[in-house]
Amino acid sequence: MIALSVTIALSGSVMGSAYAMQDIVIENSPRSSYVPVSDAQASSDSMPDNPNAILPGTMSRNISDTSTMVSEKLVVTPEGDVQDIETGKSVTDSQLVGTQYRQPDPLTKTNGESFIPVSVSDVKSAVEQSSLENAATVRLAKFDSNEYGAHWGTYNGTKAFFDYKNNLFAQQARGVIDVSEWQHDIDWARAKADGVEGAIIRLGYGWGNNADAKAQRNINECKRLGIPFGIYWYSYAYDANCARSEGGDVVAKLRQMGVSPNDLKYPVYYDLEQWTWLGHATPTNPTVYSDIANAWYSALQSGGYKNLGVYSYTSYLQGPLNNANIYAKTRWVAQYGARMGFTAFGTNDRGWQYTSSGQINGISGSVDMNAFGSKMVNLEVKGEIEKEWRSTGAEKGALGYPVEAETSFPDGWKSQRFQNGDIWARGSDRSFVIKRSLRDSWDSHGGFSRLGAPVANEEDMGNGYWRQRCENGDVWTRSGAWSKYAVVRSLRDSFNKNGGYHALGGPVADEEDMGNGYWRQRCENGDVWWARGSDRSFVIKRSLRDSWDSHGGFSRLGAPVANEEDMGNGYWRQRCENGDVWTRSGAWSKYAVVRSLRDSFNKNGGYHALGGPVADEEDMGNGYWRQRCENGYIRVHI
Repeated sequence: MIALSVTIALSGSVMGSAYAMQDIVIENSPRSSYVPVSDAQASSDSMPDNPNAILPGTMSRNISDTSTMVSEKLVVTPEGDVQDIETGKSVTDSQLVGTQYRQPDPLTKTNGESFIPVSVSDVKSAVEQSSLENAATVRLAKFDSNEYGAHWGTYNGTKAFFDYKNNLFAQQARGVIDVSEWQHDIDWARAKADGVEGAIIRLGYGWGNNADAKAQRNINECKRLGIPFGIYWYSYAYDANCARSEGGDVVAKLRQMGVSPNDLKYPVYYDLEQWTWLGHATPTNPTVYSDIANAWYSALQSGGYKNLGVYSYTSYLQGPLNNANIYAKTRWVAQYGARMGFTAFGTNDRGWQYTSSGQINGISGSVDMNAFGSKMVNLEVKGEIEKEWRSTGAEKGALGYPVEAETSFPDGWKSQRFQNGDIWARGSDRSFVIKRSLRDSWDSHGGFSRLGAPVANEEDMGNGYWRQRCENGDVWTRSGAWSKYAVVRSLRDSFNKNGGYHALGGPVADEEDMGNGYWRQRCENGDVWWARGSDRSFVIKRSLRDSWDSHGGFSRLGAPVANEEDMGNGYWRQRCENGDVWTRSGAWSKYAVVRSLRDSFNKNGGYHALGGPVADEEDMGNGYWRQRCENGYIRVHI
């Protein structure tokens, strides 16, 4: 990491224990108890972007303005040559620059300290300014956060971190440290007691190298003490193939050290920054870096590790890493200044490495401090709901961020609402999702109190229809339309029993109370009926439904009392309370035989004797009615 050493997003003092920090409460209007300083470096004799690194006393004339300082004593040329800043001579020590085939430990050149690379031209300008100011120093009235005035406080009742002008960086914030073998054996119990709330542990660097010598111990201690932790890996990749090798190395070492995806409360971070390696040059093209990030991500995801992020520093993100894909992955940024210069975080969660000079009990020497938290309110996702959410891609997946806390329902159901859908879970073997329009339909049709919990995930039924099955009914939507319907309880049973979607199509209306205990559900190709208080449920399909509708529907014929009957010779009949409707295949014939005419039709041999109707009832006058059929007619006097 910028020669990453340790990062602590603590509520603690930069130069003292975490408990020495004085919180600043910021609720409806910002209030602070410190004296703001300008957005400039804290001391005129400190290195730009590195307040705890001293400006060089001498600089060789051979050092070019186009070179980059990578430590207090070393610069790297655009060609990748490492030089001593005082002598201008090339550095060949393999501990510092590696060999042609082996990368060096990036923290060696800074003796384990963090250092943000900075251009030589900026350093020269700072040296000139320093001599003019006689090394005058700007100090905070209350030295409780970083050297520039970025500070801790509270927001919405939670611990938060702010820039020097009280602009919120993150709420629900935690103090997190990133550590490596350069911190030696950390007394993690003392560090935790001193306010450390999390750790990012260096696992290694490059590919084909040994793991960080203290990684296993640090992981074990964090597990033992319940300290949330993540991982970081320093990259030496110059193309996608190298990145794949690095990703494979990360997965292998995580498994070797017994770290499962569920162990990681913070991401696995890919540390992308300007590196120095003998005979090799750091990429400068953002597209190349985008391919590098994608290849590394793919390797980690294939290994089951999906909670990932990119770490870098602001100037590098605004240069070689200036790419939308990289920005979408960036979740942790180093900025030793008054404000965070990078604002294009791709996720709600974020981390600011705001100083490298923290002092924590249990750790010898200085340590980097970070504020890790969320820009917006962050709701906990846990248990089976968390597993289902992460399987969909977590906040970057189809469901997005959580927007409500988990809610408990009867019969052991739990649910949590996200931006684009809800997750339901009961026990460890049942978890389902209601998304977007289906969720809207579920809400508008009574939600849990009426429909119960989902019992399956959404189904693409074809022809634009989507169905979500729930305990007490199904909700339906149709793409490209505002249609949102529910098929509930006994009507659903009737719908399923009578061929379901394949026979009846999707619903085209909600259930209707037809009176007299009858309920109807209209569908594309037919209607489903149910009689309250009984197990009777019937369907009127297609032409028979058309015939029923055209002959007065429920008000005249009543509800169906049986399903359609194939009478033979192309005739189909639907018996209803007050009459029968008939159709004939291949013809437009749609007739009804109603009340007394139906009684007479049945008494006189019905279809087998008279055949199907060939006309509707006729009023013959003087109280007589006639129904003509294929083989005769029936007449009644009313």
